[in-house]
Amino acid sequence: MSVDLLALMEHRKVAASRGQAAPPSALEQVRAAVEDPAHVDEPRHVRLRAALLDALAAGHWSPGDKLPPEREIALNVGLSLGTVQKALARLASERVLLRRHGHGTFVSGNPAQSDQLLHFRFVGDDGTAVVPVYAEAIDRTVLHMRGAWSQFLRAQSCIRIRRRINVASEFDCLSEYYIDSERFRPILDLPFRELHRVVIRNLLAQYFNAPTFSFTQRIHATMFSDAVRAILKLAKQNGFGMVLEIFSYTHHRAPISFQSIYVPAVARRLEIPSMTIGK
Repeated sequence: MSVDLLALMEHRKVAASRGQAAPPSALEQVRAAVEDPAHVDEPRHVRLRAALLDALAAGHWSPGDKLPPEREIALNVGLSLGTVQKALARLASERVLLRRHGHGTFVSGNPAQSDQLLHFRFVGDDGTAVVPVYAEAIDRTVLHMRGAWSQFLRAQSCIRIRRRINVASEFDCLSEYYIDSERFRPILDLPFRELHRVVIRNLLAQYFNAPTFSFTQRIHATMFSDAVRAILKLAKQNGFGMVLEIFSYTHHRAPISFQSIYVPAVARRLEIPSMTIGK
């Protein structure tokens, strides 16, 4: 994760209670750069392109992160929608960004992304590299119903975070990630847009002393439900696929998270590691 999100949230709450100004957001910093008098003679789309590159270099968005919608950028930076689209198109042509119709704009992946991937390791054409993936948060819900997740986590209720994972702009997978809602309730306060970018496993380790030390995986083939097919935009006749269930453990092999990943029938091979990832 490129930004200390929960710490920033807490800082904003404390600052607000004391009447202090909160630290500027990424788009606020982009706006300041665009309005810098030193570059007033440059076209607006050129200034926005440079400001976005600076924000990327500063770590506000990392490879695979989803940028705010174009209209949100335009509103917060004080530019027209056309100017924003022109700057994003330029960055996309330079392969800094990846624009996916109907899904948004993402920071292009790089080899470092594969170091954080445990479960979406689709093998590239060379047979060795892992292709880039891009996450899009769909919803975040507290569930009181029972299911495989509650049985494993032994929780009265769970937070479910669903994300659509695009693989190399070729196809989509669905991730359903479950954690104990009582223990990890602050996750509900995380700005929703950050769910496009954050590695939840890292959040649990960094802020809740709940690192993932090991996991087991189960896999089965099935016909996807209507709801899953709708999210993945699959026709009914193409709704057969694979479900990967991941049972993750922390200290003393205590259950920490449950995840279901829905993978449609595709040609790319999926690398499935079974390993201990900590001590």
